[in-house]
Amino acid sequence: MRIGILSDIHVDINYYDGDVDRITPAVCDTILNNDIDVFITAGDISSDHEITLDVIQRIEKDTGRSCLFVPGNHDLWNENHPGTSAMETYSAMIEHPHNLAKGPVKLKDGWSAAGDTCWYDYSFGSFDLFSFNDFQRRSHNDRVWQDSIKAVWNKTDKETHDWFLRRLDASLEKTGSDKLVAVTHMLPIEEFTVPVPNDTWDYFNAFLGSRSLGDMLMVNDRVKYSVCGHVH
Repeated sequence: MRIGILSDIHVDINYYDGDVDRITPAVCDTILNNDIDVFITAGDISSDHEITLDVIQRIEKDTGRSCLFVPGNHDLWNENHPGTSAMETYSAMIEHPHNLAKGPVKLKDGWSAAGDTCWYDYSFGSFDLFSFNDFQRRSHNDRVWQDSIKAVWNKTDKETHDWFLRRLDASLEKTGSDKLVAVTHMLPIEEFTVPVPNDTWDYFNAFLGSRSLGDMLMVNDRVKYSVCGHVH
């Protein structure tokens, strides 16, 4: 079984314009040219969930392969859907049968894939320089973390993080497989954050993932591979 893995293709930034989408055809060609059996993307296909779902449909149609995915934070943005909460967008996306947030998917040879978006709890931020309240502002040096505007959960980041962690834990347990590929958009380990000291990322690393996510995956012996996105 050959699994192809990718994340953060951001087709709407990279020349998505009606029929002029140069990224999706390139992804399809790569899948076919490499005899990929299952394609997994770890989020941020676009910044509009309708575009994201359209791209997934096109990949599956043009390759004849399953495209498993988890939504990224950008996929949940409401920039083109004013007034829509992140939960409303997440709920709309979860109806897709290949969204791993809907539930685990059995692969071949006793393998399964399970995953979810997950969120951040600020644990990757530099607490020697900033307080928890500083991170809650989600702005620093005139830069604003856009989730605070475009991915509104109507709960705190910590509450959102904990909710996702419970969901992922339940999904991992549900598989019944001893060989799991765990897929998240957020980072499970600090090594993937932006190296510090860095005046910008000492602060914004706080919004890249969580130590608790990594701890949960590390102690689960059935998780053989962990895949994430978000940083690129």
